[in-house]
Amino acid sequence: MVSGLIFGLASLFAPQADLPQVASVQHELAIYAQDFSLDPQRVYVRNASFKNPSPFLTSGASASCVVYINDNGDSRRVWSHMLDGADSSLQQAFATFSTGHELTHCLLAEPGQRVAKRESLERFLGVRFKNNVQFEETYGDLVGLAFLKQQDPEHYQAVFDRLKDIRQEFADRDPEHDSSAFLSEENSVFASQLAARKTTVAVASNP
Repeated sequence: MVSGLIFGLASLFAPQADLPQVASVQHELAIYAQDFSLDPQRVYVRNASFKNPSPFLTSGASASCVVYINDNGDSRRVWSHMLDGADSSLQQAFATFSTGHELTHCLLAEPGQRVAKRESLERFLGVRFKNNVQFEETYGDLVGLAFLKQQDPEHYQAVFDRLKDIRQEFADRDPEHDSSAFLSEENSVFASQLAARKTTVAVASNP
């Protein structure tokens, strides 16, 4: 399964912002795997130049998972649109969130993870996702935000607000990626507890 953070070209302005480097994502992987139930030995980070406007793509299976940093003109336009002129420190915060989002796809590709976590999150939110894509994108956003808050709480709110704007902006053309109705700190905390390493979570309905 291939998942992307954002679909659709955002605008026609020239590419400006550079995408994260492989070494940076690998560093984030090591940190993520300390707190979340992901086996880092089955995750690979690679550069790519696919004909896809998504800056990050993930191909996950039970045996291994590859996170691609997809560097081409279109993906740089989308990345620049997401950053919206952010300074270097905020750009790094967006990169941390994005890495957390993609690594969550890898986590869900491990045997038994997707079904159990989807059922738990649906029960907590009181909803039924249309399909696994909508679930994974929502769950990826929520865990990615939790990962960012752990690593860079100073920039959490700015990334949260921008992400919600982007999800709403693309909702009509890409409804499966529209997680905006579920983006909240409470939901993010719950999703991160589900993903946490060696943690048992008591699931209750969200009033």
